[in-house]
Amino acid sequence: MQWVPDGQPAVQKQRGKWTVRQSGYDPATGQRRVRQLGTFATKRAATEFARAVASGRVGTMDETLGEWLTAWLRSTEGRVERSTFDQYRWAVDRHIVPLIGAVRLRDLTPEVLDDWIRELSWAPEGEKPRLGPTSTRLVRKILSMGLEEAVQRGHLARNPVAVTQPPRAVRSKGRLGWSVAEAQAFLAAHRDHRLYALFHVGLVTGMRRGELLGLRWCDIDLDEPCIEVVQQLAVHRGQPVMKPLKTESSARVIAVGASTVDVVREHRRRQAAELALIGLRADEVELVFTSEVGGQIDPNNLARTMKRLSTEAGVPRLTPKGLRHTAQSIGRVAVGDDKVMQERLGHADIGVTLNTYTHTVSEQHRRAGDLIDGVFG
Repeated sequence: MQWVPDGQPAVQKQRGKWTVRQSGYDPATGQRRVRQLGTFATKRAATEFARAVASGRVGTMDETLGEWLTAWLRSTEGRVERSTFDQYRWAVDRHIVPLIGAVRLRDLTPEVLDDWIRELSWAPEGEKPRLGPTSTRLVRKILSMGLEEAVQRGHLARNPVAVTQPPRAVRSKGRLGWSVAEAQAFLAAHRDHRLYALFHVGLVTGMRRGELLGLRWCDIDLDEPCIEVVQQLAVHRGQPVMKPLKTESSARVIAVGASTVDVVREHRRRQAAELALIGLRADEVELVFTSEVGGQIDPNNLARTMKRLSTEAGVPRLTPKGLRHTAQSIGRVAVGDDKVMQERLGHADIGVTLNTYTHTVSEQHRRAGDLIDGVFG
């Protein structure tokens, strides 16, 4: 039954507590019904809530979490990137509504959410949890975003997710990047590969996979050597799609040195020769890094290529994201200015630049340990 309020909220004492009730009706049938909007320990709290409802500052909280999130999803579609919206919908449809969607907003306490987080992330020994820690943290964050908007729109007095704790993040045990020697070995092993310039530019600039694959010749200035990052090639529902950058900080200009200029010029010469074999002129292709027929490179194919070439070079297997991690770690040591590195990498928060674990930094610490040890040896 739908319900439309038609009276002012009233404060009443009931079994030692104070309740806020409001009369209303079903617009389809005209049937009248009084709803209890909330229960409070003191008359003052109940009165303040009743005033907030009457003034429209707070909703009735009688709708369920599932009903609110359904409305929230409708409101976000078109306001965010399609891939982001798909992520929201996955979290809501798969991991929020099936478990706690029937809970009314007014009954959504931190304790209810604590049990929900535990159900997502915990399992008896020997069994697999519903979600790992990272995915659980993501789903919790999406719920918090939805409820924060409920607060802003007056459907909820406060966001109960704010006082819950996400599961502890688990640091990956895999290698995030190469050491300087490993990066040099990889480049030396594949100097004749048609995508050698991509690997070189990735290691020098720290550009993201999609940024490298979306790079155009008009974005490169070889006279005042720099690269302007303006777009990215992403994967949407299994297909490569050219998209704008996700954040404002991602748009940036990255200075490069003379050796990178030489590498890019040689790549352009090779690309022109490769295109000529299939009857294309170099000026007919705008992308810097292309497939053999001058088209976009599928980001997933690049990841597979990187893993294979890593094995062939005898270095730890990395994805294209590993190039970025390697560039970050080498750059922090070589440049020595974390703010400059933040801007080169396009990080919105310098904490991301500082906190990513890197093997190069680890090696610096080992050398420091040897030097200090030598004082007393």
